[in-house]
Amino acid sequence: MSKLTLFLLLLLLDTVPQAFAQTKPRLTLTIIPTDYSNNVSVGPVISFDHTGCFYVLLTNTSERPVNLFEEWNSWGYFGLSFDLTYTDGRKVRAVKAGRGWDKNFASTVTIAPGGFFVFPVTFNTDPKIGDVWQNSPRSKKINGPGVSCRMRAVYSIESSREATEHKAWTGTITSPEATYTIWP
Repeated sequence: MSKLTLFLLLLLLDTVPQAFAQTKPRLTLTIIPTDYSNNVSVGPVISFDHTGCFYVLLTNTSERPVNLFEEWNSWGYFGLSFDLTYTDGRKVRAVKAGRGWDKNFASTVTIAPGGFFVFPVTFNTDPKIGDVWQNSPRSKKINGPGVSCRMRAVYSIESSREATEHKAWTGTITSPEATYTIWP
């Protein structure tokens, strides 16, 4: 075998796996504050006064559809969490508390290329009202100008047999970290 043939064969062997490699869809995660400034803060504010929630936007920036587990089932329910760092340096992760399941089976929603999924987030701490969040910044009564913290959203789905069967997205993505005032 000539050196040229060997070189071309090695080049071909190097590029074939890349050509057939499946690229993972690109997703972005963004926290949407309820206000970008108000009488409580000159920076982004998450206020639960009127709406009772704020939103996190997951966007499919790839050219392929993406299947996400729905939030009503155990595979998607725990997907969204938040890393919070308070001004005193304390760090916590806010997560949905465990719960029982009357019905539970894996189901997905498909996000089109360029499409998005919106997560409403309450940081609720009262089980009578709905989903409960552990380490919620609303765990204590908020007085005065609110609670300032650095926060980022985290969306993470682990690989599983169900993820493979439903061709559901798996992995971890985070939003940019920013300072927010949370009130009340």
